[in-house]
Amino acid sequence: MNKRTFKIILVLIFGIVNGQTREGLLQKLEIDNYKSIEKFDAKDEVYKITNIISGRTTYKNLNNYVPKTVGNKNQVNTAKIYPDLVDTTQFTGMYEYWTSVPVGSFTPETIIVGDVNQNGKTELYGSRYRSYPRINERSMYEYNPDTKRFKYKTDMPWEGLESYGSFKQIYDVDQDGKPNVFITGNEPGSDTLAGIRVARILGINDSTNLPTEIIFDYKQWNQMNDPLWGEYDKREGSDLFYCGEGRDRRVVAARYDDNTNTTSTVYVYQIPEDIFYLAGLTNQDIDGDEYADLSTGGLRGDIVIFEYDENIQNYRDVWYGDGGTYNVYIHFNTNDIDKNGKKEIWVGGAAFYDEVPITRLSCLEAIGNNQYEAKHVIDIIGRFSFDAYNGFPVDIDNDGTEEIGLCLDQTFMLLKFTGEENEWSFELFYLKLNNFEQSEGVYFGATMYDINFDGFEELLIMTNRVFNNYQDHELKTKIYKPTALVSVEESELIVTSYNLYQNYPNPFNPKTIIEYSTPSNTHISLKVYDILGNEIAELVNELKSEGMHQVEFNAEKLPSGVYIYTIKANDYIKSNKMLLIK
Repeated sequence: MNKRTFKIILVLIFGIVNGQTREGLLQKLEIDNYKSIEKFDAKDEVYKITNIISGRTTYKNLNNYVPKTVGNKNQVNTAKIYPDLVDTTQFTGMYEYWTSVPVGSFTPETIIVGDVNQNGKTELYGSRYRSYPRINERSMYEYNPDTKRFKYKTDMPWEGLESYGSFKQIYDVDQDGKPNVFITGNEPGSDTLAGIRVARILGINDSTNLPTEIIFDYKQWNQMNDPLWGEYDKREGSDLFYCGEGRDRRVVAARYDDNTNTTSTVYVYQIPEDIFYLAGLTNQDIDGDEYADLSTGGLRGDIVIFEYDENIQNYRDVWYGDGGTYNVYIHFNTNDIDKNGKKEIWVGGAAFYDEVPITRLSCLEAIGNNQYEAKHVIDIIGRFSFDAYNGFPVDIDNDGTEEIGLCLDQTFMLLKFTGEENEWSFELFYLKLNNFEQSEGVYFGATMYDINFDGFEELLIMTNRVFNNYQDHELKTKIYKPTALVSVEESELIVTSYNLYQNYPNPFNPKTIIEYSTPSNTHISLKVYDILGNEIAELVNELKSEGMHQVEFNAEKLPSGVYIYTIKANDYIKSNKMLLIK
């Protein structure tokens, strides 16, 4: 099988089957009642997409990916994950549906979670939206440990605003020891002029103990993409950093003044035309100089990192890089996953590679002051997202090493680090694929938080439930409890049923491991077939004792392609897919 034939197979598997062709994606956008789509350049596959409800605008590059540099580029180890080839039954029982809360988020945002009034009860902050009957509020719900449910507490104040955007962050902006709620909105506009954008900071109202007190508003003409507050310049006081879209495209830093309780712009970077558009943000110190490395990503694959420069007493652009993909809007930090003493920046985006949709995550480490290098790449094959694209770190199993959570439209996954110092590898820890017909809606993002403080994070997925023959919708957050995350030694494992597990690694070249279990002494047959049903190999054909077993499959003499492996044990028959790439 030559490379061209193999690429055609990938397009068929991950494009047509999943509606992830360029044409299929555009058709979905055109029939979406809550998005407007405009081709930005008649000669290019770049589209301006506006959420009609929230008003947020973003740009998507649907061109086939073309590398910016050719040759002499460091080869980075790349892991490939094929969600549609994974048998998700192996994850059954890890997370079970618990409850839902009638707040959510507009793509590509997520709700925010915390304890702003510091009463020991988890709070959810999100958009309480329903198209019919009409509801459009930004609300707080609080967890009640007695009923084990969330209770509505309050809506945010509308004073001076025509519309609200999304909750952005919980952060102590005025540094009084009490967390604030950060939310965006718009002042009223006119027939010819849009309203001024507002970054609103809310604090606790002393009489109600709820965050409805307006501390201050910071106003700008531009949309604020993924803004974050933090201490970025070693001085006491908070700064706001964001990418702007509107009258022009810029990156902005603004400084809060505690004496006047106001915020003013202190830095503006005009985005060059060849970069065009930036979004996403991380705000941790990666290179160890005590200044935050503020990374953003672009429509055309650019990565731009900003940092405060003490010599000029202001911010500046310190590094330019390439994300190896387009639409680099996913950004988050991890705290030294491979234990080599260096924190990491993760940047991610999506593009078509020879018509195959792929989401690519790149892990960057500092190799010097304001110098960064990609150390690892993870490709998610068959995913190009419009509704949900966010990533975050979370230590699921409390082993001191963070896992990576990733929500890509109708897919949520957890990736676990399985490498060692300076040796990168990941395995799929958990995978959840949304069934639209059963769920009545789509994913808008995900996050995780230990809601009931039992030491294990719950999974929160923001959804858009459609009803009334797909004409109306409402936002919800579905919460799933961890039920099978406590690890046990293999010797303590009691096998109670037959099972065939997903092979690993997958894809593979040329060897892979297949695991299976049997609850009693049983004759096991395990065979491999090609996609036409021809038997390729017989791996097991004998009596096996109760417990877990594994066998290696060596495909050294086989061509690249999809293969099926099937187990038979008494009346139990099960098949899984695996992918050989040479």
